[in-house]
Amino acid sequence: MTETQPSTHSPQSAALLKGKKRTSGPSWPISLALMFLLIALVASGGVWFQQKRFENVGREVATQLQTLSTQVNDARKDATQALSLAHSQASRIAQLEQLQLESKSQYAALEQLWAGANKGIEDAMLANDVDRLLTTASQQLRLAGNVNNAIVTLEAAQSLLIRADRSRFAAVQRALSLDLDRLRAVPFIDVPQLTTRLETLSALVARAPLILPDAAAPKVETGLSSTQRTADSSPSAVPGSGEPQPSSLDAKAWWEIALDHASRWSKSFAAMVVREFAEVVSIQRVSDANALLMSPEQGALLRANLRTRVLTAQMALLMHQSPIWKTELAQIEQSLTARYDPKSSETVAALRLVKELSAIQIAVTLPDINASFAALESVRTSEPSPAGGQ
Repeated sequence: MTETQPSTHSPQSAALLKGKKRTSGPSWPISLALMFLLIALVASGGVWFQQKRFENVGREVATQLQTLSTQVNDARKDATQALSLAHSQASRIAQLEQLQLESKSQYAALEQLWAGANKGIEDAMLANDVDRLLTTASQQLRLAGNVNNAIVTLEAAQSLLIRADRSRFAAVQRALSLDLDRLRAVPFIDVPQLTTRLETLSALVARAPLILPDAAAPKVETGLSSTQRTADSSPSAVPGSGEPQPSSLDAKAWWEIALDHASRWSKSFAAMVVREFAEVVSIQRVSDANALLMSPEQGALLRANLRTRVLTAQMALLMHQSPIWKTELAQIEQSLTARYDPKSSETVAALRLVKELSAIQIAVTLPDINASFAALESVRTSEPSPAGGQ
């Protein structure tokens, strides 16, 4: 605020000044009226502005309400359509569930039928496999008489039935067990070992010497070799020929030396003659005189005949033909005794081997497997159970 300076004027001057101030400005009622008028204008302007704003807001609200109403109607329509679609889908789902239940029941029925048919097919295939094994075992027994192969084949059939685990084949398993027990009780004949001994006998028959030497027997030199005999018979082999001749008659008389040489030569010549005569002539007892009349060709035929008899005995062993086995071995023993040199080690070994083989019994009673065949046939002719034999 501005400070008032002390006036230096007179009281008259102050009165004049107040009078001027009062006459120059409006009075206070006018000012108040103007103030109210101004407030009224401002208030009316604010009311008008608020009215406009309210109208705008009302229009916007109306527009939004209309939009919302439209959206609600659309949503109601969509909800109605969705509800109708849901009803239709629910009915279709119900139909599909019904179809699914029917399909499931049909599938279960088909599965049961297929399981039964499959079990029947498996049982038929199993029966065929067992029948094939039984046929093989029967052939081994009847044709070859091989008990070991028959046992192995029946054990394979038994293992097949155990793995299959079919109650319908229980009777077949029991019959197989009984047949296996009977086959295992059969006396064992070592066919390979006997075959080896027969081959040894055949080799001895071909190698042993006959009473008369033949071309088929291997040559065995006795005594001195031919080179030594030639050397002994040559003039240079005369005893004392390689010794130095006495240069004089001082040490020994010439007639004594000649007598000594002649004595030695005569002894060597006599020994050579004895050896040659021993190779040409031999003395021994012969039970069959015809053995002395055999030619080398007949000796070769005899050896071939005996080897054929050995092969026949081998076939009799495989077929378990005891009469043929004993007959052939008896013929071989008779020929060895009558035609072969009894002093030869090969002849002695052959005779001993023939006697050992003749003492072996190859005839065994082989059981059959008809019980297994009958049990399998009863399974084939019987009706399968609904569960496929399980």
